[in-house]
Order: sequence, then C-alpha cells, then structure tokens
Amino acid sequence: MDLICLDTNILIAHKRAKTVDKDKTELYRLAVQGYRFAVSSITVYELFRGDNQDEDRYWKTMFADMDILPFDFACAEQAARIYKDLKEKGLLIEAEDLLIGATALQHRLILATNNRRHFERIEGLQLL
Repeated sequence: MDLICLDTNILIAHKRAKTVDKDKTELYRLAVQGYRFAVSSITVYELFRGDNQDEDRYWKTMFADMDILPFDFACAEQAARIYKDLKEKGLLIEAEDLLIGATALQHRLILATNNRRHFERIEGLQLL
C-alpha cells in the first residue's frame, strides 16, 4: 500500500493513548488500512529532544519499522520556498512544522496530521 508521512502529533497521540484505546488512534486506523509509514528526521528530533530514556527506547522501537526521511539540501530549499511564501502572506507556522511539511512535499508524500490548521497553509502539500 501507499507510503505516507506521519506528523509528530500522530505518534504522540498513539503513545499517550491508554492500552485499551490504542485501537482508536489515527496511527492504528492508518495501519489497519494498510498504509506504510515514514517520518521526517525532524520528527525524530522532536521526539528525542526530551531527556526520558524510556521514551527514547519506545521511539527507537517505533521507528525501526518506518522509513526515516532525511532533511537534506533539496528539503532545505523546499523549506526556504515555503517560508518565503508563508511570510509574504503573513501565515508563518512553527519551524518544525514547516520543515516536516517541506520534507513530505519534497518526497511527494501525503502527510497525516492532527494539525491541519498549520499544514494546509503549505501550497501543494497533500494532507490525509
């Protein structure tokens, strides 16, 4: 099935859900539908920047079955274009969201997010 990019908030919502509620999360729903998952290296950064080693182990296990999309030169160029466009329109979003959106757009992947309000500002980015 299709490869999609997951926003950080999809993963956090799944982790925070009680065990009995895991099957109600967006991540679970997407997995049942047969999607394969990728995350931006920016998402990896966001989730590892805390100081909880137990959480780090959890995320490492989670990421083992996902493609990790690098934030490379092409993504940086894409992010700069998006930044300039959003700044001109007075619609800037958080830097991490901009970088995740640029990565998904550069890799031509649909982004699954619970934060449509920010990501729908990025022209050309497809949201699930």
